Amino acid sequence: MLLITVALFNLQVIKGEYYYRLSEQNRIRIVPKRAARGKILDRNGKILVDNRPTYTISVLPFEFVSNPEVMSRLEKLLDISSESIIKKIDKGGISLYAPIPIKRKVNFADVSKLQEHLLDYPGVIYEVEPQRVYPWHSHAAHVLGYIGEISAPELRKLYKDNYKAGDFLGKLGIEKSYDSFLRGRDGAEFIEVRVTGEVVGPVKGKSNIPAISGADIISTLDLGLQAYAETLMANVQTGVFIAMDPRNGEILAMVSRPSFDLELFTETITDSIWELLNDRETHPLLNRSIQGTYPPASIFKLVTAMGAVDEGIANANTHLQACHGRIWYGDRWFHCWNRRGHGDINLVEAISQSCDVYFYQLSLHLGLNNWSELSKSSGFGKPTGIDISPEASGFVPTRDYFTERYGRRGWGTGVVLNLCIGQGEILVTPIQIAQYMSAIANGGVVYRPKLVKEIRPPMERPLIVENETNGRLPASGVAIKIAKEGMFRAINAPLGTGAWAQLPNINVAGKTGTAQNPHGEDHAWFTCYAPAEAPRLVIVTLVEHGGSGGAWAPLARDFMLNYFNIYEARIN
Repeated sequence: MLLITVALFNLQVIKGEYYYRLSEQNRIRIVPKRAARGKILDRNGKILVDNRPTYTISVLPFEFVSNPEVMSRLEKLLDISSESIIKKIDKGGISLYAPIPIKRKVNFADVSKLQEHLLDYPGVIYEVEPQRVYPWHSHAAHVLGYIGEISAPELRKLYKDNYKAGDFLGKLGIEKSYDSFLRGRDGAEFIEVRVTGEVVGPVKGKSNIPAISGADIISTLDLGLQAYAETLMANVQTGVFIAMDPRNGEILAMVSRPSFDLELFTETITDSIWELLNDRETHPLLNRSIQGTYPPASIFKLVTAMGAVDEGIANANTHLQACHGRIWYGDRWFHCWNRRGHGDINLVEAISQSCDVYFYQLSLHLGLNNWSELSKSSGFGKPTGIDISPEASGFVPTRDYFTERYGRRGWGTGVVLNLCIGQGEILVTPIQIAQYMSAIANGGVVYRPKLVKEIRPPMERPLIVENETNGRLPASGVAIKIAKEGMFRAINAPLGTGAWAQLPNINVAGKTGTAQNPHGEDHAWFTCYAPAEAPRLVIVTLVEHGGSGGAWAPLARDFMLNYFNIYEARIN
């Protein structure tokens, strides 16, 4: 827009006299040329989001004649009402010289009719515009996001950044977060037209300003892995699947269900479709991977376990009171998920068999203050900083929270029993669990999750998006080693809760979680990493109302089989 403003100044002031003489017979029309948005590609260069040329019919406010005859012709040509046309013009009127699109994706036959009878449509023009194409429809829909025409409030906020009426901007996902890189720079074409609207040709001695395409974005996603994850999750009504590289925080695949078809946003969204996309029960536009908050259930026992080790409360061989399926504290029984009890077990076995009674006892030694501090230091209760937004923080309750909510005498220290097994007020997002599990897998480094590897402007050097860390886990090497041993046994020991994730030639470590849900069936968690000796892949699966976490371990197993047998074989 700046270039166009400069061009207008040049035309009206510097060369004003020359063009005034010209204007006695003809006019100069400045037609902005919209830049193509940059493409979004996967980590191997495969196209995830592309462009295609389409026709757009627009009006130039300073030339447009809105008499009844013209409006009637436009109604018939474009099959839209006069009210709709006027509404679009009124909404887009920042500059009299900027075309205001009144219908996009116009077919060639209608453009030909307009061209043949151009004098009957004063101030109406057609343009060739790049339009977004989403060849994989709903794959990674929440990650890639979509674009939409700028709204009036957005325009008022962004016009200083050279946005103008009729522009598209990202509304979700990478399209939104990297909009400033993707949008490119519009150009302008200078056309001499007669007062009747007939085009004479280019303005003599005046060069057009070429549009510059936006930067291509290289995502961390792998299209093959993403497609496979989408297939695995096809029968999950509501849930999340995340595959992450624990060595750098790169997201290889991210699925949020239910999803939606990105191609819907290349057309005008009808009211009925918009209602479906904003359904109050299913929320298809919600990216549950980063916005959904859930109790973490038994996966959070790892925070408790490592905290207990570093506080000197327990080591790998510590035996506490044997589990008989429940334990009495305060004025009530606290039950284990295994009502028959796990018997006399040590810390590693308690992790692998996910014994609630063992962790109830650890929690009483650890205390609420220590647990809250450990949870926050582990990355919970705040956004991970992943490079798409909005991201939820989750919630880590503290002593102050309980006092403020229930009063000083309205709650007891027994709340820590539930919190230490991932129940109660604690809430986390799936991406926080992926970040946490990656940190355990790599020995303690908390990598900031990311979805973009590189930004490639058309005429500049590529910009590499460096890996970033969010610090280290508040855990010693010994504590992490014990947690990893417990997770290895959770998959490979006879009584482990995640046996369905075993692979024939690769060692897997993981943790199950079954989160109590007062509104229905329990939510199921399963997370794992592999190979256990040198992890290259972390998986997090959440299935709302999915019941037992271990029941969904086969999803992760199948993905790992695909990853190690196909993906790594391919890149090797």
